[in-house]
Amino acid sequence: MPLRTEARVAPPEGAAESRRDFGEILAHALAERAAGRGSLPVLLGVDGPDLATLRDRWAPGLALPDLTEAAPAPLPEQQAVITLILWRAGRADATARALARIIARRALEPRHLWEDLGLSNRPALTALIARHLPGLAAANGQKMRWKKFLYRQVCLDDGLSLCLSPVCDDCPEWALCFAPEEAATPAAPATAAHP
Repeated sequence: MPLRTEARVAPPEGAAESRRDFGEILAHALAERAAGRGSLPVLLGVDGPDLATLRDRWAPGLALPDLTEAAPAPLPEQQAVITLILWRAGRADATARALARIIARRALEPRHLWEDLGLSNRPALTALIARHLPGLAAANGQKMRWKKFLYRQVCLDDGLSLCLSPVCDDCPEWALCFAPEEAATPAAPATAAHP
């Protein structure tokens, strides 16, 4: 009699890319932590136990400190972005919830969102969002830069017609992000010189 075998479940589409992307996000946060910028929950906006769940799913074996620490309460604009992301995402699983909090927290930083997440480029961020927050990806039909898109959506929800993300005013690439959408803009270099 043949041995009964468990049916193998294929990994979800994009699993290798998600492992790479979450690995980059966590490595970037670890580097910032090593530079004295704060604990992982402070830097990523996610409670330690939820970071452990994210790590176990996407970066198994990666040693993470601060896993018993709670994240600070989100700032009001951060909470508005979290709410928007989860509302638009079409998912509320553990990965989607953690990614929404991470994106909202990192959007408070001064560089392009993909850079402040530690991703290799903007298309990596777009692909990560498409895999884990598909409704949000679909809502960005004009392919706006993500930080601009998120804050514009929050402002539209609040009935405002013009809204800047919290750190855009001082960015030397302001004209690129806030140019008309049909204007072609070059990809930011991997070693951006702005703050």
